[in-house]
Amino acid sequence: MSFFAIAALALRPQGGRISASESASATADALPFITDPELLADGVIYTGLGARLVGKAAYLEGVRQLSGVLPQRLRALEVDSMTVLPPDGRRTVSARWLFRFEAPVPPAVLPAQRARLARAQLEQTADGWTVVTAQISATLVLDEAGRVLRHTESLVADPFAVTNSIAHFNLLNARAHALEASPAFRPLSEPLAYWSALRGMMRIELEEAVRRSQTEDLAALEGEPSVSDEQFERKFRMFVLTNLLTGAALPAAAYLFVKAPAVIAALSAPPAQQPWL
Repeated sequence: MSFFAIAALALRPQGGRISASESASATADALPFITDPELLADGVIYTGLGARLVGKAAYLEGVRQLSGVLPQRLRALEVDSMTVLPPDGRRTVSARWLFRFEAPVPPAVLPAQRARLARAQLEQTADGWTVVTAQISATLVLDEAGRVLRHTESLVADPFAVTNSIAHFNLLNARAHALEASPAFRPLSEPLAYWSALRGMMRIELEEAVRRSQTEDLAALEGEPSVSDEQFERKFRMFVLTNLLTGAALPAAAYLFVKAPAVIAALSAPPAQQPWL
């Protein structure tokens, strides 16, 4: 039984409305997908991993989509190592967990990519998949009644490691399908989700590169570095323009293939492995 559950049992009133302690306990037990409207403030805002949901209705619909689509898109999905800290003095809850699943190993087009995969020494299944994990860090700010007012999430593992890169892209791609795919644009769902995941991967890698370039003294003075939307859009446009102008089809395709293992698998997998088609 979690810390929250014990506290809730000790403080639970005899009838009446749910207490703030009970709400915090139920919130902790509901992660990673909070689907109970009683645990959410009306003005709840979710931000993270390329998505923003404003209001209880949008939050609940987004979580409903995620909880249904992620197990379909991520093979053998499990939630592991869930850790939730009780609310601090600012009514802030910190949580961390792993999404563990199987993902297709992307084809290595260039020699450097083949060497990178070889160094990773991935254990693969007979059909060329490998077990990966994506570590999520979440912060939830509660209101006075213990309901979630702000919910933010981020990926917190080295984005340049091979297994993390595979895990992050597949997770972002699956989330894009859940939160952004529209029935009216179903024929374009794959490329649109891929584009969203590619942008998300580049944002994560850019932020990590900025963090690594920061000296310890500067970090102590300024805190964690950040990349503004304007900076990211400029870098992303430069990446796209460079590939278009140079006409480097092979390098561009190699980069996209390595970043999009789910799309590659979808093109070559039998129908049984494509439940979304």
